[in-house]
Amino acid sequence: MEQVRENTKLSRLLDHCGAQEATDLHAQAGRPYAIRVHGKLLRLPAETFPCPTPEEINEALRETFSPALCARIEQAAELDLSFYYRRQRYRANFSKQKGTQSFSFRTIPQQRLKLRDLQLPESLKELIQDPRGLVLATGSTGQGKSTTLRALLQEINESLACRIITIEDPIEYVFEDCQAQFEQREVGMDTASFADGIRNAMRQDPNVIFVGEIRDKESIFAAMQAAETGHLVVTTLHADSVAQAIGRIREYYPASEQANISSLLARNINSVICQRLIPNMNGTRTPCLEIMRRDGGVQEAIRTNNLELLTAIIEVSLNQGMHTFDQYLTELLAAGIISRETALHYAVNKHKLDLTLRGIITHTPILKPDE
Repeated sequence: MEQVRENTKLSRLLDHCGAQEATDLHAQAGRPYAIRVHGKLLRLPAETFPCPTPEEINEALRETFSPALCARIEQAAELDLSFYYRRQRYRANFSKQKGTQSFSFRTIPQQRLKLRDLQLPESLKELIQDPRGLVLATGSTGQGKSTTLRALLQEINESLACRIITIEDPIEYVFEDCQAQFEQREVGMDTASFADGIRNAMRQDPNVIFVGEIRDKESIFAAMQAAETGHLVVTTLHADSVAQAIGRIREYYPASEQANISSLLARNINSVICQRLIPNMNGTRTPCLEIMRRDGGVQEAIRTNNLELLTAIIEVSLNQGMHTFDQYLTELLAAGIISRETALHYAVNKHKLDLTLRGIITHTPILKPDE
């Protein structure tokens, strides 16, 4: 594992990121360094961190990383990896822009964050109680879905004697065994692909398999096979809603196979967590969730590809632990966590939410106070 040396240009940049609570650092030749703080992209002042030339970016990488890694970075058009600076772990992507080197670093939280620490409801623990099935976390890049799943895996780790295998690209959060035993495998280093990793994991006596991301039909099918053969599979997918998540999985397959995939999904998907991070009253961000759980109506809608019914099913299934984004927005507003303007801005159905807030449509509370 690469370790960034101290007293280098890159270490000073990372120190500044830490002081600003930045989650991301971006570098491009001829442009100011940029960081992301609580979802907002900020440019670093040129008087403190001057815009780097192509030569300065390459020099910064050479004085920071090993010669072998620098050779890989220079030769590859794109390269993903992770590294440490001090005790902090980072995910890195090195890329080329107009023939010059660029990079993006993301901070990976290493502390044992609980659901409460992440402003998530304790009721999420119920989603990992089943011993088998597929739990899917969706959302855009940078919306915290991987962090949410890590918190759920840590809940399993602290409460259940079981074996958990993770397949990631690259490995991000490094777990320490509590009740559970972890085996963490990195794509490209420990296994050839997500699909190969999942298939081989099933021969290694796992109870839980965590897949960093399902991104092709082979990994999707392998994940569903693992769920169907009695494992709890936890993974992520890029999608903005429950219906879009199911639709995207179908779209990875040709039309002749989509009916079979829908049936397989209907049988095996336990729950879908769609997550967005929205601005709160404290100037930071709070997760807003849409949650679907499998029941007869959900299974039938997925099996028959009537995905337009899912939102309505979720909306009327509060007593089964389901709720839409807009229902959760209403709860966050009622709790004083977000403003009315924020709620309306991020609402999926702005008109309906406005009617709810004006009392024209009644609102049923969905979140129970945490114990």
